[in-house]
Amino acid sequence: MTELGTPSLIEGKKIAIVGGGPSGLTLAKLLQMRGGDVTVYDLDASLEARNQGGSLDLHEMSGQLALKKAGLLDAFDAAARPEGQATRVLDKEGNVYIDLKPSDENSTRPEIDRGTLQTILFESLEPGTVKWGHRLRAIERAVDGHLRLLFDNGVTEKPDLVFGSDGAWSKVRPMVSSEKPQYSGITFIEGRVSGGDAHWDEISRLVGEGAVMITGDNRAILAQRNSDGHIRLYACLRETQAWIERQHFDFGNPASVRTKLLDHYAGWSPDMRRLLTASDDYFVLRPIFTHRPLQHWIAQPDVSLTGDAAHVMPPFTGKGVNLAMQDAMELADNLTEGAYPDIPAALRAYETVMLTRMEKEIDLVLQDQDIFVSPVAPKGVIELFQKRLAEMA
Repeated sequence: MTELGTPSLIEGKKIAIVGGGPSGLTLAKLLQMRGGDVTVYDLDASLEARNQGGSLDLHEMSGQLALKKAGLLDAFDAAARPEGQATRVLDKEGNVYIDLKPSDENSTRPEIDRGTLQTILFESLEPGTVKWGHRLRAIERAVDGHLRLLFDNGVTEKPDLVFGSDGAWSKVRPMVSSEKPQYSGITFIEGRVSGGDAHWDEISRLVGEGAVMITGDNRAILAQRNSDGHIRLYACLRETQAWIERQHFDFGNPASVRTKLLDHYAGWSPDMRRLLTASDDYFVLRPIFTHRPLQHWIAQPDVSLTGDAAHVMPPFTGKGVNLAMQDAMELADNLTEGAYPDIPAALRAYETVMLTRMEKEIDLVLQDQDIFVSPVAPKGVIELFQKRLAEMA
């Protein structure tokens, strides 16, 4: 029952969430604490099976608010790094364009490692909620109208509700939309510098306590400090997918990848290129995809999406995880607070608000991408930051 005394729409329903990232785990927690019978299915063998990614900044009115509703804000505050909010933007010669400190902003967005955030959420769930090693092969609707989830391990599940939180290449998404992510025109090559503070004083000072972006010539290098002392970096290249393929980056030979990257940043200051020369023998190719700002969905009475499954976009605003967790919060509220007569109405209301919001957000991040990674960058960056700070005031 809700606080108003009306039955929760999820009462007696078997709920499947596909994907154990921040959005899926947030949704699971919020529904579970309101009486939902929730199971999360994730393709990984365990939470520790792979590196979960870099550092995330959680915003007050989205990511942090979702954690507050989940009763996890204290755990977040204990693990977060407020100093990680610091942001710097430099040109390829090392001239500083932006040097933003946490005290310069009117709201907080402290950093937390993605793996730490997922651990906080996972450990808050009832034991057995997450079923590891379940890679979804397909979702289908049986002749009788019921849903079936078919997993690669041979398991078949028949839930009443399915929520896809399974990333850009979601297996659930075809139920609501035939539109697939499109290449954004930017490719990241991820790397890392271990022991930055202990072994690389110049790099430690360059990155500062939070993140730095160095940009110019249709190139950028983004570096962010992580909690264990290493610095995660991304070489950002504005090139076609065909161009990337022609480069024949051999990721089994990290030294050759480093050499090729250094060639692509020829003409940059040696101090800026040091992030690449000092990088570990670890590189990962990450082409950046996006959904179109305006999407068209086919309404389903028992299926919906959150996070990247619904609206993947480039990471230049830092809003991605926040919008994903906001999705989870709003979807859970619609299903449990008694504002809608039935589940289809609750899902349609959620999707209408979410898709309207994301039309604007995706358009904005694509504009930001064109400013940060362009032939004239960092021209326009100061104006961009001034506009964003004015909007937050």
